[in-house]
Parts: sequence; structure tokens; C-alpha cells
Amino acid sequence: MLKNRIVLAFALFSILAFSACSSAPETPEEFGKAVFEAIKNHSEKDLKALYLTEDEFSDIIDRSNLSEDGKNQERGRAIGLDKSMEKLAIETFEGLERLSNNYSIDWSKANFKKVDVYRAEHMGIQGAHFMDVYFDYNGFEYALHIYDCWETENGWKTFKEVSLSAVATN
Repeated sequence: MLKNRIVLAFALFSILAFSACSSAPETPEEFGKAVFEAIKNHSEKDLKALYLTEDEFSDIIDRSNLSEDGKNQERGRAIGLDKSMEKLAIETFEGLERLSNNYSIDWSKANFKKVDVYRAEHMGIQGAHFMDVYFDYNGFEYALHIYDCWETENGWKTFKEVSLSAVATN
């Protein structure tokens, strides 16, 4: 009986832990924080999950305010998107790793500060032209720059490269 309770407790804990880790970012601020955490944790997999998929783009097209001709034209752009987004996510991850090394950032000591979002609507879909994710490390402030994000059925996603820069202070 005790063994069954221990197994049940472990199973419940595992389900809760998995659901907490796999929840989609529901706001652009959560999305920005998720990008920061993926990079901080050196998780290429987590960063890839924040990139738009072919199915998500198709859903955006379907929900858009485009004419039927416009939707059909955009659907052509969705073909092969999964492969190109995976490639872009890998290139972004590797580029950010190189930049982090250039700046000598020890991500385990980086502290998240805030997300500035510059919202936009495109084709009738909520999104952001770009957002800046600010963090500090070793007395310096840095920003991750995320361009062109959309709200999808699976949370906020991007389809552009994420960049990193030092922030000038006065």
C-alpha cells in the first residue's frame, strides 16, 4: 500500500513538473523571459520550441483578415517552414553562444530584469514588431533583441533571429 502511494505521488509530481516546464508563453513578456531562460540554460531544444512551426503559420493565415487570394498566396510561404525555422533556431543559438563568449557572459550568473514589447497587429493577428529582453551580468546590462513575434494557439513565437548586445548606460 505504501509502495503504491509513493508511486502515485511520484507520478503526480512528474506530471506537474512536466506541465510547468512545457507551458507555452501566453504573453509577450512570458515569451521574452522564456527566450532568456532557454539561452541561460544553454537549451537549444527550448529555444527551438519558441520558433514558429508550419502548422502555427497556417493557423495564423486561416485566422488572418487577408482575402482568400491573399491567404492562398501566404500558404505557399508556409511550405517547408519547419525545416527553415529549425535551421534558423540552431543558427541563432550558436550565434548567441559565440556572442556570449565574446562578452564573457557566465549565464549562470545572469539576472533577468525586464521585457520591453513593441506591439503590433499584422493581418489582424496580435504580435510584436520586436521586443528587448534586458538582463545584467557582472555590473553590465545586456539585451536580447527578438524581432517579429506572433501570438499563436501554442503561445507566442518568433520567426526571426534573436540577437544580443550590450546596453550603453549614461
